[in-house]
Amino acid sequence: MAATSAAVALTFGLVHHSGVLEWLESRTGDWRVRATADPARASRDLLVIDIDNASFRALTDKLGRWPWTRRVWTELIRHVSRGKPGLILFDALFSGAEPEADEEFAAVLKSAGNVVLPFALVSGRIQTDGPAAAPPASAAIRVEGAAPGPVYPHAEWSVNGPNPQLASAIAAAGNNLWTPDADGVTRRLPLVTRYLGRTWANTWLAAALQLKGPASARFDGGEFRAGAIRAPIDTEGRYVIAWYGDPLTVYRHIPLWEMICSIYPDQCDASVPKHAPAEFAGKIVVIGASAAGSYEVRPTAVSETAPGYFVLATALDNLLHNHAVRRSPAWLDWLAIAVLAAVPGVLVLRYRSALAPLVWTAGVAAAYVGLCYWLYAHWFWMPMAAPVLAAAVGFSGNTAARYFTVNRELAQTRGTLERYVSPQLVRHVMNNLDSFRFDGERRKLTIFFSDVRSFTTLTEQSEPVELIQQLNEYLEAMTDIVFRYEGIVDKFIGDGIMAHWGAFTPDRPNAQLAARAALEMMERLRRLNESWQAAGRPTLDIGIGMNTAEVIFGNIGTGRKSDFTVIGDGVNLAARLESANKEYHTHIIVSEFMLRELGAAAQVRPLGSIVVKGKTVPVEIYELLGLAAAP
Repeated sequence: MAATSAAVALTFGLVHHSGVLEWLESRTGDWRVRATADPARASRDLLVIDIDNASFRALTDKLGRWPWTRRVWTELIRHVSRGKPGLILFDALFSGAEPEADEEFAAVLKSAGNVVLPFALVSGRIQTDGPAAAPPASAAIRVEGAAPGPVYPHAEWSVNGPNPQLASAIAAAGNNLWTPDADGVTRRLPLVTRYLGRTWANTWLAAALQLKGPASARFDGGEFRAGAIRAPIDTEGRYVIAWYGDPLTVYRHIPLWEMICSIYPDQCDASVPKHAPAEFAGKIVVIGASAAGSYEVRPTAVSETAPGYFVLATALDNLLHNHAVRRSPAWLDWLAIAVLAAVPGVLVLRYRSALAPLVWTAGVAAAYVGLCYWLYAHWFWMPMAAPVLAAAVGFSGNTAARYFTVNRELAQTRGTLERYVSPQLVRHVMNNLDSFRFDGERRKLTIFFSDVRSFTTLTEQSEPVELIQQLNEYLEAMTDIVFRYEGIVDKFIGDGIMAHWGAFTPDRPNAQLAARAALEMMERLRRLNESWQAAGRPTLDIGIGMNTAEVIFGNIGTGRKSDFTVIGDGVNLAARLESANKEYHTHIIVSEFMLRELGAAAQVRPLGSIVVKGKTVPVEIYELLGLAAAP
C-alpha cells in the first residue's frame, strides 16, 4: 500500500509541476473565483465612464463611425478634470494624428496633468520614413536586476501609440498588450515588457505608479516590488488577478451619453442624469467601451465577454491595494498531493470493505476542496486538481492492490481518470504506462474546425441565458458525434470546436471517420434547427474545415504555460478552410490532402485553390457533399 500511495503521489506531483494539469487547475481556480468574488472589496474610488450600447448608437449617429474625433475626449477630459480626479485612464489607443484636434487635445491633457494613455505592441513592422517609433518615454521603468516578462524583438514588433505631440502631454503611458492563458482566458498579467533593450511598464502598473509615486522596481524571490506596491509573481513575471466580481457589479458605470449631456445640458432632455465635475473629486476615472462591436472581448474567470477596461480597472485596483492572488509554494503543493494520496492507502489497510475507505476518502477530498475555496477567498491559491485526483487514483490503486487483481486495478484507475480527462487519452496512458511520453511528437492527424456563423449578431439579438442554453445544446450534440466517431475534442473556441482524429488510433480510417462526423453534424444541426424554429428560437448555421497532415501533438509548452494540443501548418490550414466557407457559401470544405485519404468514396465539388497566409504554394480545396457507405 505504501508503494502504491508513494507512486501515486510522485506521479501527480510530477504531472502537476510539469503543467500537464494546469488547464484543469485553472478551471478549478475559475470556479473558486466565481464562488468567492466579493464586489465590496473593490475600490469605491474607481469608476468607469462607459461607451455603452446606448452611447455608442447615439454618438455614432452624430459623429459618424468609430473612432470618433478627439474633440469628444478633449471636452470630456476638460469637464472631468475640473473636479480634480486622482487619475484619468483611457482604454483606447490614440494612434496617428488628427491635425485639426490634436493641438487642443494635447493642451487639455497637459493641463489635466494626470492622464494615462496606453500604447500597443503590434506584430510586424510599420513602414515609416524615419526611425522606428519607440514607446512614450513616460512608460519607461527602472528595474533593479533582472526583469522577467515578455520580450518583443524589435525586428518583429512595432509600437502603435500616441503621437509625439500627445505623448509629451500625458502624465504616463503603458503597454496594454498581454497574452491570455492557453485556453484564451485572462487570469495572469505581466507587469513589465522588454522592448528595444529597455523595460516598459504595462498600463496597469504605469497607472499605479502614477498614483503611488514613481519608484524603481525589483523582481525578487517570487515577488514584484515598487515602492508600496507588492505583487506575487510566477517565473514569467506575471501575477494572478484578484477578481472582485463580474463587469456589471464591481465598479460604478457612468454612460458616456450622460457625460455628454452633462457637458452640453441644453442639448439633452432634462430627465437625463447630469454629472458635475465635483462628482469626480479624488476618483480614478477609467474610460473604455462595452458597446457590442466596439471592443475586443476578453474572456476572464468571471465573464466570458469582459471588455478590456474591466481587466484594466481590476488590475489597477489590485496593484493599488496589493490584492493579487498568491500561488502556494512548491513544497506545499507536494505536501498536499502526498497527504491526499496517502489517505486512501491508510484507509484501505484499516477497513476490510471498500465502502468505508471510499466514503472517508471522498470526505477528506471534499474537506480539502472546501479548504481550497476558503483560502482562495483570502487570495491564496492551493492546488486542487492534482491532490483530488491523487486521492481518487490513490483509492482506486490501493483497492486494486488489496485484491491483487491487475485488471481490476487498471479498470478502477481508468474509470476515475475518465471523469476528468479525455477517455481516449486515459486509455492510451493506461495501456502504455511504461512508454507514454507527454513530450510533443509528430503524428499524422485529421484536424477539424467548426464555427457558428454570425454568432456575434445572434448575441445582440437574443437573450443571453437562452442563447447560452441553445449554444450548450448545440455543443453537446456536436461533441457526442465527435466521440461517437472516435475523435478527440481538443477545445472549445467560443462557439467553435477544434477536434482531431488519429492521435491514439493510427490504424483507423481517421479521415473517413472525421468526414462522416462532419456530415452527421450537418444533419443533426438540421434537426436541431427544426426544433428551435418550432420553439421560436433562432436557427444556427455552421462552417466546417478539415485537413489531414503531419502535425506536432502532445504537451506543447513548458512550465505553467502549456497545453495538451496539436500545432503546425496543417492545423492552420484546417482553420483557414473553416473560415473559407463564408467566401464560398459552403458548409464543409476539405483539403486535397484529406481528399487523398478519403479516396473515391468522397462526393465533392472542386472549389479551386487558396493560399494560406505565410505560404506561397496554393492548396486545392473541395466542398464535401457526401461519403459512400463502407462496403
